[in-house]
Amino acid sequence: MTIERTQPIQWHNEGTLRAATRWISGHDDGLAELLKNVRRAYQTDRLDVAVEQRASVLLFQDGNDTSAGRIAVLDVGGAMIDDVEAWSVWHDPSASHRSSGLDEEQTQGQGGKAYLFAMFDDQCRFLGVNDRKRNCKGFEGPPGSEDRGTPGWIPNEAEGREVSISSTTAELNAALEPYGIDLNDLPTVVRDAIVAREAFTLVEGVAPTEMYKQRIPADDLVWKLLRHDQTAMVIEQVEIYAIHNGKSMNGGKHLQLPEIPPYPSLEKPEVHVIPEELPLSNDQLISTNEGGKKDAGRLTLFTSRDNMHWAYKLLRPRWRMNYRAGKQPIGSKSIAEFAPGNSGAQFVYGIVELPALDPGYVETGRKRPKDGPLVEAVDAFAAEKIAQIAKRINDLRRQELDERSLDQVHEENRKLDAFKNNFLPSAQGGSGSGEGGDDLSKKRRKRTEKPKAGFPSELEYAVPDGGLHVGRGVDLNLAYQLGVSVLDGDGNRIPSPRLEWFSSDPKVGSVDGEWLKPVGKGKCDVWVRVKGTALESEHVPVRVWLVEHVFLAPRELSVEVGKKALITAEVTDDDGDRSTDVLLDWRHDAADQALVRIGSVGWVTGNKEGRTDVFAGADGLWARRPVEVTILPSKDKEKRGGGFPELKLTDRDVDPATGRVREGNPDAPALWQETVDYVNNIFWLNLQSPAAAYAFKQSSETPRLWRLFHIERLMEMVELVWMDEEFTRRGENEPPDLWASHRIALENRRVQTIQNMWTKLRAYVEGGKLEAG
Repeated sequence: MTIERTQPIQWHNEGTLRAATRWISGHDDGLAELLKNVRRAYQTDRLDVAVEQRASVLLFQDGNDTSAGRIAVLDVGGAMIDDVEAWSVWHDPSASHRSSGLDEEQTQGQGGKAYLFAMFDDQCRFLGVNDRKRNCKGFEGPPGSEDRGTPGWIPNEAEGREVSISSTTAELNAALEPYGIDLNDLPTVVRDAIVAREAFTLVEGVAPTEMYKQRIPADDLVWKLLRHDQTAMVIEQVEIYAIHNGKSMNGGKHLQLPEIPPYPSLEKPEVHVIPEELPLSNDQLISTNEGGKKDAGRLTLFTSRDNMHWAYKLLRPRWRMNYRAGKQPIGSKSIAEFAPGNSGAQFVYGIVELPALDPGYVETGRKRPKDGPLVEAVDAFAAEKIAQIAKRINDLRRQELDERSLDQVHEENRKLDAFKNNFLPSAQGGSGSGEGGDDLSKKRRKRTEKPKAGFPSELEYAVPDGGLHVGRGVDLNLAYQLGVSVLDGDGNRIPSPRLEWFSSDPKVGSVDGEWLKPVGKGKCDVWVRVKGTALESEHVPVRVWLVEHVFLAPRELSVEVGKKALITAEVTDDDGDRSTDVLLDWRHDAADQALVRIGSVGWVTGNKEGRTDVFAGADGLWARRPVEVTILPSKDKEKRGGGFPELKLTDRDVDPATGRVREGNPDAPALWQETVDYVNNIFWLNLQSPAAAYAFKQSSETPRLWRLFHIERLMEMVELVWMDEEFTRRGENEPPDLWASHRIALENRRVQTIQNMWTKLRAYVEGGKLEAG
């Protein structure tokens, strides 16, 4: 095959300009690029600025009726003719070092230009004064046009290129006049450096876009800039000052991010050398140093005393894993992508430093590293280390619950929960939230003896057609999964029955309490017996699958808050068998893990508005392509589930939305109810809330304190149910004086119901005895 080329490659200039600059999404992106260029220009192979002189100033000037706003970066380097001419070339990655050979941070060759081109409507310029010469080039023209993207001498070549000057100070004062300042108004370190070097560089843009009436929100912009990935190294090496409308910001001190106090007992950063080879998802290995050609990488993890996810302004933007290819930042990812659902990880942030990421994993804009096998392997390594330190944080945070005390509190809660039903609206009658994830026909096993009230007489449960199919490593709560309940001789459900579970082959599926732990490929049977009786279920067949691939459908899913929708997971095992009935582990990657609740079958229940990617898998193998789930606002008001609302204990009771024990949340209230809980008619006594954890810890030595705390939450729950009942009943007839009506009704309910409850519960607080309702 042959080819004859008669002309060089051709580009559409305006289209290319737009494509090369569209990644700029805000002024913080652009200013970060300009500051990064300042840091690079100060190095020894460029303008060789002394360490003690390395400073820069951000200049902000609001516009008015007669003049547009301005944004500029002033530094002490002093760009020269070769700097200005190199700046004129688009997309030149060598522009920052120009064959110096120094192993330094690489710039994009267009970051600063892209900012001036895309984010200003009027003239922009790059002005350098050094060695008694002035050079000035810039942009001017209609926004987004080819004319604007073509650099030119300002005001013309004769007056803008290598122009001899008599006074650096005079040149600087003229450049600073639109900002209402002169040399003497600059920070001391900047002023002294300019005087000593007789040099400066000013990069400025006029008429910034996205500014209401040309007023610049300097405080917010500076804060975003300091948190930007690309300024991390700049802050370490260059003192950055800011002046807005002629007044120094930050009290005249250089800008710094506040230090993040570390988590107690975990004050020192953890440094992990990245192995020379890491495994990929296909079990192959990938080199992390290009076969020894590049230096080894390292992962450094830091801890925060405070929850970074919940500190929206100060810490959440820094709750990230930052990536550096050698010395150049190439982007970041949220820690939520590494440890979804792990509350301890909300106190962790880190840095990956790996020279082998350059150049293959560096994207324009450097907002996050480019996806690929090396990043995938490094992320898996980082996720493992994050999980380890998060576990230690969880252990430190969480009040370790004594199982014996927990069982006792659970029994007390069962009695109190039944007691409170006497004080709820009569319309609430019936059973509470059901258990079991599917609408399966119930099977019953009866005792042969004459049934008695209050004693186990019937065992009720549901078995899916073909039994249970489960992936290896996916633990199942059998009582929940089979919807087991025990009835007495009058047909009433017996709360918290004592059950024993059995497995025909523990090497396939072992039983721990009411949990099935699938440990090996194969088949076995499980069954349940009511303790102290001969009442037991039939043998339920279980098949444990060795999952090799998971395919999820649909690719996109929308669900309203309070509603649920099904994701179908098709599993392929090591023998090539396929099934959509295999129970799996599920996870999603949103930073707020309360966004959705997901059951082992694949039912997704919307809990809050937002978007997340949902994965399913078993034994560490996850679906490669997730389902993109969007949670939409509910079209209708959520309806509470039927029956009496139930008070459950975290860290002990199973959540019907997931089939898993609901873990306590130290950042949630003691009486905890989310949208999905409201729909399921459940409240949670959150044993990990600080107040509940303290009271529970005293339950052995000071039981009165715990009992008082417990019934206060119970009465709070009754109040909320009554309020919900009253105003649901009123509906459209609810009066406009909403707060006053709510307040009066709440006080009336306290008088009518809560005081009556307290009278009957006083004996329980004093001695643990519960009077009949």
